[in-house]
Amino acid sequence: MEPGIKRTSNAQHEANERHSLEKLNRFMSSIGKQDDQAMVLSLATFLEDTLGRLLHAYFRSCKATTELVEGFNAPLGTFGSRIKAVYAFGLVTDEQFKDMEILRKVRNHFAHNWEGVSFERNDIQALIGQLSGYTVDHKPIEGGPREKLLGTLSTCCMELQVFLGRLVDGKTERAPDVSHRLTVVPPTERGHRRFVK
Repeated sequence: MEPGIKRTSNAQHEANERHSLEKLNRFMSSIGKQDDQAMVLSLATFLEDTLGRLLHAYFRSCKATTELVEGFNAPLGTFGSRIKAVYAFGLVTDEQFKDMEILRKVRNHFAHNWEGVSFERNDIQALIGQLSGYTVDHKPIEGGPREKLLGTLSTCCMELQVFLGRLVDGKTERAPDVSHRLTVVPPTERGHRRFVK
């Protein structure tokens, strides 16, 4: 455990997790009522924000992390770069990575076409047909492309929210500090310098 990181009690962690999942349920309930474009854009925005918070929770707590993840021209400030970063660091599974990449592509169609896009378009249906369709209970998602997109990505949102909560509450390890300096003098602090004989 990184120095200065406090572990939350099990009771507090469970309360935090319940609150997070209640918030997620309210969000999912509200986007289910939106039109196709608003639903896709809202889902992508929610995941983009979740991935940013996940990266913040996983990386060192420092100014460099904030500059990487937030603000104008931040290298990890876009949905696409965040998807790639969490995958490269092993924070999401292969399926979650592929599903979020598909959402990103669908989102781009909806966001960059003023004439309107629908789930009935062949190219959108082809993308959605590539989704894993993964759900926690392993039951197939019933319905058309909209339901498959919402079902698959709501599961992904839930999994990432739970993981984020575990990181924030100190129940899962953050990125390990594997940095070191070389020295020919035996170090007094373990782990800060690698002694070379």
